[in-house]
Formats: sequence, structure tokens, C-alpha cells
Amino acid sequence: MRKHIESYSFVLLIILALVVVCGNAQTSDRPLYYEREITRADLAGRTLRELSLMRNTIYARAHNPFRKKWLNDYFSAQPWYRPEKRMDESKLSELDRKNAAIIVEYEVSLPRAELAEHEKALQAKKKAEGKLSTEDAIELSLLNQTLGESVEEAENNEEATPSLDPRILNSQLTLEQLSDYSRRDLRLLRNTVYARRGRVFKSKILQDYFKRKGWYKPDPKYTDTRLTDLDNRNIKIIMSLEEELGGPLTESEDKNWFVAA
Repeated sequence: MRKHIESYSFVLLIILALVVVCGNAQTSDRPLYYEREITRADLAGRTLRELSLMRNTIYARAHNPFRKKWLNDYFSAQPWYRPEKRMDESKLSELDRKNAAIIVEYEVSLPRAELAEHEKALQAKKKAEGKLSTEDAIELSLLNQTLGESVEEAENNEEATPSLDPRILNSQLTLEQLSDYSRRDLRLLRNTVYARRGRVFKSKILQDYFKRKGWYKPDPKYTDTRLTDLDNRNIKIIMSLEEELGGPLTESEDKNWFVAA
């Protein structure tokens, strides 16, 4: 009887060991950084948060300082991360740049309906549990921002940003509200001011970005005369910060600006 028990225990230990090994293998098979070209299989099933971490890990390895709080918090907790005042462009290989572009291309190709379902599931989870984990809360915020919907909760949220709730642009922006915006974020926000008035964008990147927003209604008859004095003041403050950070990102200077950190 004792031998049977010992044999059973030994088998159980082997099974548990295999589970751990398989689990670790699965984790190592889907890292955040790849030293080979990324495939769609590497990206399938990833959340927006994970995709953002994958893309920004490329820049973190090049010592990029992150203005966005949740990214800064994540990478600051990594023992290998050494931020500098400015990113070291020489640390970015051609493969790194290509992989960053592949990640973005995959992200913008995600069906709106799929993202909406994920958003709905997280909202239901929050309602049922009362509070989301930090990771889920970030994911929900990214989904809200991408879809341009579900801003009811953001309206009474002291931490809401103009990107999450564009209605904030109905008031004068402050530099404090833009404290964690990167140059990429600032270009998108600046064009959000125009998008809210119906501007049709020449940039394919901006077309793809705004067409996913539930509130965006492009109007071929748009002119800048639709901008209010408040709109122009907000554009001015955004541009002032862009200049402070090195100047606005443009497609003429960097066609991959949307891939940037």
C-alpha cells in the first residue's frame, strides 16, 4: 500500500513539474521583446496594453524616458531599464523599427467590433467586482480612448484625460493636463481638436486613427473657420509643448511617427 502511495506521489510530482515547465515555456514563447521579426502569431490574442508594452519595450531598451505615467511606472519597475534625458536612436536597429511598425499595423487592424466586445466585458467585470486590477483598468482606458466611446464614466473621473474624454477640450487645457503626453500623443491630441469639427485628414495614419472614434464625423466641407477661439488657444498650448519637447512630429520628417513611443 505504501509503495502505491509513493508511486502515486511520484507521478503527481512529475505531472506538476510538467505543468510548471509547460507554463514557463508558454511564457517564454510570448515575450514582450523579440530578437527576430515579429509575426502575427506573436501578436494574436494580445490586449491593447500588451501591444503597447511590446512596442514601447523597443524604445525602453534604447533608454527612452516615458512621460505617460503607466508606461513610466511599468518600465521603472524593470531592473534593466535605464532612462536617459533623450532616447539613444543608435540603440534602435532596423529590426526594432520594423517590429514596432508591425505591432502598430496589427493594432490598427483589430476589428472595432472585437474591441467593443472586450470593452463591454471589462465594464461588466468592473460593475460585478466593483474595481478592476491595475492592468484591466489600463486596458479599459486604452479601449475607451481607441473607440472614442464609454466616456460617461470619464466625465466624473478626476484622472480623465482629453484623449480619453475629448469633451475636456470644451475647456481651456493646462500644461498639467498634458504632463504625461509624448510628442506622438500631442500630435494626436492637436488633431483631435480639428477632428471634432469634422476635418478630413490627408494623412492616412490620421484617417485610420480617427475613423475608429465613435464621435468622428468627417465633413468634406470643413474649413478652419469652424475652429473656435478656445480651439485655437488649445492648439496653441499643445504646440507650445510640442516645441518644448523637440518640435511637432510630421510625416515629412518621420513617416513612422505613429510608431514612436
